[in-house]
Amino acid sequence: MLKKFAIGIIILVVLLLNILRFWKLDTIPDGYHVDEVGSAVTMQCFAEAGCDAELRPWPLFGSMEYGQDKPPTFVYPGVLWVKVFGSTVPSLRGYSVFVLLIGILGLFFLAKQLFGKAFGIMVVLAATCSPWAWVVTRVALESYAAPVFAIWGLYFFWRSSRWWDWALAGFFFVGAMYAYPPARLQIPLMMVTLGIYEWGRRSLRWQSALSLAFVFILCLLPLAAGYMHDSLSQRFNGISIFNKDYLHTLGATGTPWEIISIFAHNYLLHLSPDFLFLTGDPSYVHSTRHLGIFSWFDITALVIFIVFVILAILKLKGTVPCNPRGLFSSENNPVVKNRRLLLFLAANFFIGIIPSALTNQELPHALRICGSWPFMMLFTGFMWWAAAECLAVLWPAIALAGILCGGVLAYQYFVIYPHESRGMFDFWIKDKAELLKTQEDWQDFLLAFHRRNYHCRYFLVHRLGMTCKQANDIWWQLYHELSKKGLF
Repeated sequence: MLKKFAIGIIILVVLLLNILRFWKLDTIPDGYHVDEVGSAVTMQCFAEAGCDAELRPWPLFGSMEYGQDKPPTFVYPGVLWVKVFGSTVPSLRGYSVFVLLIGILGLFFLAKQLFGKAFGIMVVLAATCSPWAWVVTRVALESYAAPVFAIWGLYFFWRSSRWWDWALAGFFFVGAMYAYPPARLQIPLMMVTLGIYEWGRRSLRWQSALSLAFVFILCLLPLAAGYMHDSLSQRFNGISIFNKDYLHTLGATGTPWEIISIFAHNYLLHLSPDFLFLTGDPSYVHSTRHLGIFSWFDITALVIFIVFVILAILKLKGTVPCNPRGLFSSENNPVVKNRRLLLFLAANFFIGIIPSALTNQELPHALRICGSWPFMMLFTGFMWWAAAECLAVLWPAIALAGILCGGVLAYQYFVIYPHESRGMFDFWIKDKAELLKTQEDWQDFLLAFHRRNYHCRYFLVHRLGMTCKQANDIWWQLYHELSKKGLF
């Protein structure tokens, strides 16, 4: 009865916090980040004219003037969203939140098939209270689609050994690689660890393995072609630790030892106590700066893990009831019994950091390691669930912890964060655009922000009602005129 009541409270907390994700998307964050207006212009062009922001018709990746190309996993499903809800930045923030909720739902089904509904609810609570995913998924970015695809790929892979489930797993694994560049290294490594985890665990059907490999390779071919033509590698080449200009600033020549040393330094930045437990990502686009990427819920799960490990080492017996089958012992210790799964989760948490450690900008970077997020959520949910199965009185404590973690996160985000993060979201451009009335005002605005291609085009579309092509033509006309005067 106590457990059912606590689970009821947990479900209410989960529902309330996930509804809050959609609240004040137009004003929190205040202003529009340059990546957000780039996404909005791209989506508006696709929905209106079937082209990307550079007016290329129906490309696989939506090319932009700067930064990362918009992947088909974000653009093409997003066209349907835009048709219904519009291509404004707040609308696309809602799209980003919606994608995350699909991932949280996937975590529930994935966890449920491992250890049941109670475990699934614990994982969902951990994911809902996670500051790691909260801030950045209220920004109109496409990146968290990668862990969402990975989650659903694992769900279908573990659901059965039937060939169609494994074919779907292959499709979702490739989808993650399209969605975000770091996943293009992480997912193949994850699949290796998945093979190791499955070895000897269940019988292998060659039809299933063949279907997974066939779908995976077939869907991967267009992505591989993009790398062969160098169109998808330019961004990484510019920010990687192998970049010659970057190495030159360090006084390095790029010897293997230097690369290993730089990589190790970058990797350890992502394991610092400040990043994990205290202030999180240095960027307000990814963090409130008042919590680490780990929630209090995650931190407590690590403590629970340590307790289980100590008990396993000491091999305590006969004192603490653990489950209906017997008393606590090293044989019944959930960490010992499920060590293969926990090793798989740990390995993929650490694998998810590798792509970010290969870059040279804005480190540590919570978004580039978002591939680690689902594995940490499964770990946190498992630790709390296992502890509660051992001591039923912990269920009310879990419900209380959910209320406290969710309440603190909501307070920090909706009360403190809006004021502290404004500078990261170019709020002054939005404020200026909302005051424009005359044609002369607009001319002054375009001249003042003439280097902000997508900001200018975004407001021309959403304030003046121009088409994608009209806004693009006006900006390029301005660009050529100013270039002749040496102002570009």
